Amino acid sequence: SRSLPGTRSPPARLVLSCPAFPMRSMTVVASRRALRFAVFAVLCFAPHPACGDFTVASIVPISLAFGAHGVDAHDDVAYVVGDGVTAVDVADVDAPTVLTTLTDPDLRGCTAVAAYTSSRGKRLAVACAGSNAVVVVDASAPNGGGLRVLGVVQDDTALRGVSSVIVRDDTLAFVTAPGVQRVVSLDLSEENAPRVLSFLALSAAHAVTFAHDSHIAVGAGNSHGGGRVTVIKYTPSGVMMKVGSIKDGRLGGKFRAVQTFPAREEFSFAATLANGGNVVLVNATTRAVPVITVHLQAQGRAAASASVPSSEEDESDDENAGWTPNGHRSLAGAVAFAAAANRIMYVASAEAGTVVGIDATDLKKPVLAHIVTDPQLRGVSDLCARGGRAAAAAAAKASAAGVTGESNETNTAPSGGGAVLFAVVPSANRLVVLRDGGGSAAAVSNDEL
Repeated sequence: SRSLPGTRSPPARLVLSCPAFPMRSMTVVASRRALRFAVFAVLCFAPHPACGDFTVASIVPISLAFGAHGVDAHDDVAYVVGDGVTAVDVADVDAPTVLTTLTDPDLRGCTAVAAYTSSRGKRLAVACAGSNAVVVVDASAPNGGGLRVLGVVQDDTALRGVSSVIVRDDTLAFVTAPGVQRVVSLDLSEENAPRVLSFLALSAAHAVTFAHDSHIAVGAGNSHGGGRVTVIKYTPSGVMMKVGSIKDGRLGGKFRAVQTFPAREEFSFAATLANGGNVVLVNATTRAVPVITVHLQAQGRAAASASVPSSEEDESDDENAGWTPNGHRSLAGAVAFAAAANRIMYVASAEAGTVVGIDATDLKKPVLAHIVTDPQLRGVSDLCARGGRAAAAAAAKASAAGVTGESNETNTAPSGGGAVLFAVVPSANRLVVLRDGGGSAAAVSNDEL
C-alpha cells in the first residue's frame, strides 16, 4: 500500500526460508528495492546445495595435464579432454565414476571434442591446439577395451591453434583454426587416415556449429576488433563458400561460442565477452543477410529501459521495468552453450560461475528460466547435455517437429522435461554434473531485481 502525502511507509519485512534447510530462516528489514535484491541473492546466488530444481549433483576430479577444457558425451559416458581424454560413467549422476584415461603425443592442449557414431562404432574427434591436430578416438568400449587412437591429421599450418570441431554423419568434419585464420574441412571416411579437404580464410575464426540445410555458422572475433557470425554453405566434398555475415558491436570482444538452436535451426546463439558477457540470438532465415534478433548482456542496470519511478519505494517498479536485455549478472563471462532435449538452451558463464537455462518461447524476448550458481563452476570453459551435443540437439529438433504455435511456426517453448548437463573447469581440473528438474519453473526475465 502507498503512504499518505507527507508520510513514509514503514520498512518492508520478510522472512526467508529454504526447504533444504528447514531449521534456518532469516528476517529482512529493508526498503523494497533492497528487499528485492536480497531475494535475488538468496534464490540465485546461494552456493550448492540450493533451493530449486536446478542443482549441482556431483563433482568429479579429473587428472589431465593442461586441465579439463572440453566435454562431449555418448549416452551416459562423458568425455573430458585436455592433455588426453578421460571417460566418466555418469549413469548415476550423484556418483559418477572415472572409467579410463587415454594419453598420446598428439593429444596435447586439447580444448574441444565432438562425439559421433560411425558404422564401426562410437567415435570422438578431438581438436588439440597443442599439437595442431585433430585426433580420431575409438570410444566404443570405454568400460571394457578402453579408448584408443585410430587416426590423426596433424598440420602445423592448416590446423594451427585449432579451437573447435563438429562432425556431420561420420565422414565430414569442420574445424576453426584461429592461428591461421581459417575454417577447415576434414575427411574422416578413412578414420585411420583422416585428411584435410579444403579451407576458407576467415579472420579470428573461433567457433563453428552446423546450421540449417548444408550450412555452418562460424563465430569470429577477438578483443581488438568487432565480432561477427558468418554463414557458410558446404558441399559433400567439403568445399565451402561464404553466403552472408553479420558484424555488430554486440558481437564484439573475444568470441567464445556459437550454437544452433535445434527447435529453429535458422537461429543461432552466440556468446562473446562484450558488455561483460553477451548472449546474442542471430536469425539467418535470410542467409545472405543474417540479423541480430535480440541480445542479453551482463552489464548495465536491470531497469535501464524502464520509466523512472515516482519514488524509491514505488511498488510499480517491477511492472515498469518489464523485460530488458541489460543487467543479467549470471551471464558474466558467457563462454559455452548446450542444447538439451527439453528445448532449453543452456549457457555457462565463467566469471559468474553459473549455468543458465534460456527459455526462447518468444525469440524476441528470451528469458532466463533456470539458473544454478556455484563456486565450483567459476572458470567453466565448456558444457554439454547428457547423450552428447549431436544426440541432444537431434532429440530437441524431433520433439519440436510438428508442434506449431499460432503462427504455424515450430514450437520453441521448453517441453517441461528435465536435463542432465556436464560442465568442465580447467583451472580446477574438474567435471561438474548438473541436474535440472525441468517442470514449470518461473521464468526470471532479469536477474538484477
